[in-house]
Amino acid sequence: SRPTGSTPTVRPASGAGPQRVLLVDDSRSIRTLLKIYLMARSFEFLEAESAEEGLKVAEAEPVDLILTDFHMDGMNGADFAGQIRASANPKLSKVPILMMTGDPNVAEVRALGQKAGISAFVRKPVSCAQLMTLVDTILPLPRAAK
Repeated sequence: SRPTGSTPTVRPASGAGPQRVLLVDDSRSIRTLLKIYLMARSFEFLEAESAEEGLKVAEAEPVDLILTDFHMDGMNGADFAGQIRASANPKLSKVPILMMTGDPNVAEVRALGQKAGISAFVRKPVSCAQLMTLVDTILPLPRAAK
């Protein structure tokens, strides 16, 4: 076998399928736009209209990445991220979380997100290139996929 730099953690057999992304945003049009932006990566998408619904989905289904809005009715994106990080499921508690916001007070929202354990932060409106760069950084392509 040929040597590889760092040995990636081996995922269970289910890891052979597409990586799964959970989109949590109260706007259907934003969720649709995110799916269009991320089409290049052949992800499988799960969607939730609220943080509360997102938690139920994340606890029921394995996900590889979570994209969440900050401003939503009920629980906000930072509180949602905090709940994910506090999960008793070790795989879920380590899932990369990208939080988006259109809030004018970016510094405060970013600080709340970082305190909650988000992996990356982006301002809306986000561009396709910006989103892909962030996603590729926090969720690299599986080694097998070339």
